[in-house]
Amino acid sequence: MDKPEIELISRRDFVKYCGGLGFALLANPSTSILDIIPTSTPHLTMQLDWKYNVQFAGLLLADYYKLYQQRGLKVEILPASSQNVFEQMAENPLILGCGEQDAILAAQVQGYPVKAIATMFQASPLGLMSIPEKNIHSLNDLVGQKVGIHGNIKKVMELIINTNGLSPQDIEIIPISYQDKYDRLQSRELAAVQCYSVDEPIGFSYKTGIKPNILKFSDYGYDAYVQVIFAHQQLLDHHSEWVNQFLKASFAGWKLALDNINQTAKIVVDVYTKPDSQYHNLDYQTKSLQLIADYITCGINPDQIGYISANRWQEMSEKLAQYGIIDRVPSLTDSLDSSLWLVA
Repeated sequence: MDKPEIELISRRDFVKYCGGLGFALLANPSTSILDIIPTSTPHLTMQLDWKYNVQFAGLLLADYYKLYQQRGLKVEILPASSQNVFEQMAENPLILGCGEQDAILAAQVQGYPVKAIATMFQASPLGLMSIPEKNIHSLNDLVGQKVGIHGNIKKVMELIINTNGLSPQDIEIIPISYQDKYDRLQSRELAAVQCYSVDEPIGFSYKTGIKPNILKFSDYGYDAYVQVIFAHQQLLDHHSEWVNQFLKASFAGWKLALDNINQTAKIVVDVYTKPDSQYHNLDYQTKSLQLIADYITCGINPDQIGYISANRWQEMSEKLAQYGIIDRVPSLTDSLDSSLWLVA
């Protein structure tokens, strides 16, 4: 994925440590949400965990076509910045966020009063990419090989290795930086490197002319939800109808996006991406959205987009705790509220 030029935390760490200001913070932390809500149109802030691109196409289309306004909401969608999103939400309950399941669980364990309410991706795009000549087509093909991992994915990789009948010694995990991983992969120093499969393989192909092979973590037992939308408990308690209207508009936007991928990619590129961003590329964004479409509807009926299975959420939470990716499992009632986005 596109990263800033300095050495970074990984994207999945972003939601743990970063976020957006939204609008003015509360001067008094004890103030109730009832004291800060606008008297006219409700103003919500949606804090993304990355830059504007087609990974958020549904939300951006809901903004572009004024679907939020049609449902009586004013919604400001912010790209990633450098603030702590959970701290911001604790101060301002009118901010919503999105991120990976483990990041949200970790925040809940730390005591932040947020709950998962819906999901954009039904499966994780985390995976590994390799040069075709390496003939890496399955996890077993990596036995005796070196794999480059950055961020906090090492424990996820260990989960995958162990749950697929291998031992930690079978695959050598090498810490790498984002900045040099393409070079180390292309030089054949590493058999595979971590990637976000709806994005980075496309960028690698643009840079090198090589179309990499992909191993998806979701095919090997990593069953976490990704781009999960979460909200503050106060907002859910006092104005759940706003959240419900937000979700209706957001997933109506996603349905529009999936119905016309080419047009959606053009809107995102022309209106939302920065001219100096690698995402300001219509072909790149079209290819990415074609891949993303499969993650939006993976394993569900088309009318179930956004749905989170409570059983699957709980089972994956327990697996994340088992492998030390989170410290413990929050209670399901404190972690997930699916009542605002029930699917018949």
